[in-house]
Amino acid sequence: GDAHGGAGVAPMDKMKAELAKLSPEDAASAEKQHFCPVSGEMLGTMGAPIKVDVDGQQVWICCEGCRDQLLEEPNKYLAKLSN
Repeated sequence: GDAHGGAGVAPMDKMKAELAKLSPEDAASAEKQHFCPVSGEMLGTMGAPIKVDVDGQQVWICCEGCRDQLLEEPNKYLAKLSN
């Protein structure tokens, strides 16, 4: 297996736990997107994901640190989500 640090929580379980803190609608939206387009990390692995409005489209990022990059080059990151 690929478990880091022995009895670690699986990223999927971690994601579901963090998404449970969001509204059901937001949780479903974040789960559908699944990963942060900026870092490539699974949403929820760095705490509750953050919703950013990019030209009217809601985009989930894994942490506050990804916000600037997303807003600097929105088209680059939105393209990653549309395929």
